[in-house]
Amino acid sequence: MKKFYTIATALLLVAGSFTSCTKDLDEVGLNASATEAAKINAQASKKATPSLSLSFSESPVVVGTPVTIMYSVGAPADGGAAPTKGTLILQRAKLSETGAYTDVATAAYWEDVVTTQVQKTGTSFTHTYTPDATGTFGWRVKYAGGGQDFEGTESAADIVVVNPCTGATLSTSLVSATPVEGGLTEYKVALKLSSCAAYANVKLQGGISATLEGSVSAVSANGVAGQIDYNNRNAVISWKNLNVTDSYSNTFYVTFRKYAKAGEGLTGDWTAKVGEETIASSPEFSLSN
Repeated sequence: MKKFYTIATALLLVAGSFTSCTKDLDEVGLNASATEAAKINAQASKKATPSLSLSFSESPVVVGTPVTIMYSVGAPADGGAAPTKGTLILQRAKLSETGAYTDVATAAYWEDVVTTQVQKTGTSFTHTYTPDATGTFGWRVKYAGGGQDFEGTESAADIVVVNPCTGATLSTSLVSATPVEGGLTEYKVALKLSSCAAYANVKLQGGISATLEGSVSAVSANGVAGQIDYNNRNAVISWKNLNVTDSYSNTFYVTFRKYAKAGEGLTGDWTAKVGEETIASSPEFSLSN
C-alpha cells in the first residue's frame, strides 16, 4: 500500500505541474494575440497623407498671357497607393473674402476656383488662367474627403505676373538739395537704370550743367565709382562695361555744388548705350522737373 500511495502522489504532482505550465502558455498566447491585434488596429486607424503637386506652365508670365495650372494628388511620400476618392479644390489667395488677390504669405481667405472629384481614372488636372494684372499671386490645391484612408492636406505656390518687356529705361530724380557755405547748394541726383532685357558692355554717361563749383562725387548704389572728366566748369560722368541682365535695376548717384537758379538745368542729357546704339535715355533735368 505504501508503494501505491507513493506512485499515486508522484503522478498527481506531475499532472499538476503540466496543468500549471499549460495555463501559463495559454496566458502568454492570449497576451501576444491581444498585442498584435492592438498593433493591427492602430495601423488600420492611422490615415495616410497623400502627396500634392501644384505648378505653372510659366512664371514669371506676361500679363494677358494664358497660363496652364497643373495640379494632382498622388501616393503618400512614405509609400502606399494614391487616393481613388475624395475632392481636389483649386483656390486663389485673397486679402479677405471681398478683398484683392494677393500672394500666399499674406492670404487671409482662399477663393474656390475649381472643385474636382478624384476618380480611379485619373488624379491629375489642369486649369487655364489668364492674368489681368501684374504682381505676385497665390494659388492653392486642397485635398479632402479621403474618409478613413487619407488625411486632408494642401499645397500652395505663387505665380509672378509682369508687364511686357520694353527694353531698358533710364530716369533722373533729385534726391536732396542742401544749402552750404558761400551761398552754394549741394545737389544729389539719382539716375535709375532698369531693364527687362539683357545687354553686355553698357556705357552710362551724362553731364553736369554749366556753372559747376568744386568737385563732383559719382558712385552707384552697389559701390562702383563713376569716371569723372572735368571741362572748365562742366563735368562728364560715366560708368562703363555694365552687365545689364533681364532683371537689372541699379541707381547711380551724382553729388555736386552750384549756385541755385530757378529753371536752370542741373544735369544734361544722359544715355545708356551699347556701342553706338542707345538703349535708354533721360533728358536734361532742372529744378522745375
